[in-house]
Amino acid sequence: MRLFHRQEKHERTHSAIRPQILISIALKNLLSKRLRTFLTMTGIVIGVGAIVFLVSLAIGLHGVVNQQVLGSKSIDTIDVTTPNSLTILLNDTNTNKISQFAHVTKVAKAYILPGQISYQGSQSNTVVYGTTNDYITLSALKFVAGAQHLANSNDAIVNTALLDLIGQSNAGRALNKELAVTATITSADGSKKKEVTNNLDIVGVVNTGSGAEVYMNSQTLRNEGATQYGQLKVTADSRNDVPVVRQQIEGLGLTTASPLDTLDQINTIFTIFTFVVAGFGGIGMIIAVLGMFNMLTISLLERTSEIGLMVTMGARKADVQRLLIFEALLLSVGGGIAGIFFAWLLGQIINGVLTHFATDNGVYGTIHAFSITPPLVLYTVILIISVGLLVAFYPSRRAARINPIDALRHE
Repeated sequence: MRLFHRQEKHERTHSAIRPQILISIALKNLLSKRLRTFLTMTGIVIGVGAIVFLVSLAIGLHGVVNQQVLGSKSIDTIDVTTPNSLTILLNDTNTNKISQFAHVTKVAKAYILPGQISYQGSQSNTVVYGTTNDYITLSALKFVAGAQHLANSNDAIVNTALLDLIGQSNAGRALNKELAVTATITSADGSKKKEVTNNLDIVGVVNTGSGAEVYMNSQTLRNEGATQYGQLKVTADSRNDVPVVRQQIEGLGLTTASPLDTLDQINTIFTIFTFVVAGFGGIGMIIAVLGMFNMLTISLLERTSEIGLMVTMGARKADVQRLLIFEALLLSVGGGIAGIFFAWLLGQIINGVLTHFATDNGVYGTIHAFSITPPLVLYTVILIISVGLLVAFYPSRRAARINPIDALRHE
């Protein structure tokens, strides 16, 4: 007798109808109430679309800000300076020590000196960088005209702010112009100063900000007695090695800075921002979920007799439960995919408008203010499937408990 009851219980809780048939029935049920289904699915489209749209905005802005902050700088680069140039020297001795540290691949040096420029009888103050091409490359300077390296000892790269001072607003026409650059070299103990003047040819123009800057060959200043570097750029093997290298450098009493510092702060801010905008989008999703739950519940009440007839004809509890689950999944997945698509389409339209507007104002390049990434799509699909299963939980359990005899009495 116990074996018989166990077998009966087993048959009632396991499906006797193939899934494809249940899906077909669920689809026909939804199509039979087209207006109700359309309104419910529209709510899901709006809810999912709002979440994806707002989160894609956060992701896009995150990428734009990172690009603006980092530019083409390598996140493996460390900027090294000295907190006190009189007591802690940033000279060849410490530079050689740093180059011997583990995980250090490159050390680029630069003298940073106060100076003046003379051009056609006018004089202006400037900052003189005695650099190497490695330093220029690691600095990720934004070149607007000319060569991007120093080929000769008398070559100079200047910024647009310096050209404005000497009345050369056109960067292209300023190339090959000659400047008299005077740099003030201070001895290691700060007791002596020496002014060195060189005639340099402008070979490149960069856009670095409002202060006048000149980049010249470091060997020229070294030959004149410069010994104290203003900054080093140290490259580590990888991003993971940056903290180790920084710790070693700071052990010498030097000060370090890394793009990772800024990047970590930006990531923290945008993580919070992403959750905030997802929360706003989630309000629409909650409304959509309530609408879907209401639809399934009403549909269940309307089809009590139909479910009773199914059970009488041999359908099991699992069949009834799966029927409601399939209806919920058809609604959530269908509406969710449509929501993702419309969010992507709207984002692409806005990106196109912003890019066109930027191009008209002289800023070239594609703007990705909205960015829908594969992980975002994956997480959204998981979310909408989970929501569908959650919403169907109560109606499906209720449907499975319907007494077929009582249900048929409603006929």
